[in-house]
Amino acid sequence: MRKRIVLALAVCWVVGVGLSGCFLFPNRPPVAVVAVHYNIDPTDPMVVELDASGSADPDGDAIVQYKWAFYDDFTVLEPLAYSAVVSYPRLLVRCPSEGQYALGLVVDDQGLSSDPLAGIAVTVPHPRP
Repeated sequence: MRKRIVLALAVCWVVGVGLSGCFLFPNRPPVAVVAVHYNIDPTDPMVVELDASGSADPDGDAIVQYKWAFYDDFTVLEPLAYSAVVSYPRLLVRCPSEGQYALGLVVDDQGLSSDPLAGIAVTVPHPRP
C-alpha cells in the first residue's frame, strides 16, 4: 500500500511539474507587470514604451498572450500589426498631448489569465533625467 502511495505521489509530482495539472500542484495564474519607459525618442517626448516583459507565471508556464486595454487615445507605433489583443510584451506608443493617460493589461498563460492591471498611469511628458 505504501509503495502505491509513493508511486502515486511521484507520478503526480511529474505531472504537476510538467503540466501543472496535479491536485498537489494546481496551475496558478500568471502575474501581469507593466513598466513604462520614457524618453525613448529624444525628438518626441510623447513617445513611451510599455513593457510587460516582466510578467511571469509562478509555475513557469509561458505567457502566450498580452491583452492591452487603452482607456485613452494612444497611437500605437510598434508593432505595426496592432490589435486589441496582441502577443507582444512591448509596445511603442505615442500620447496625443501632455497629461496623464490610463491603460490596462491582462496576460494569459496556457489556460489561465492574470488579474487585470487596470488604471496604469502614463504621465507625459516625463521629466528628462
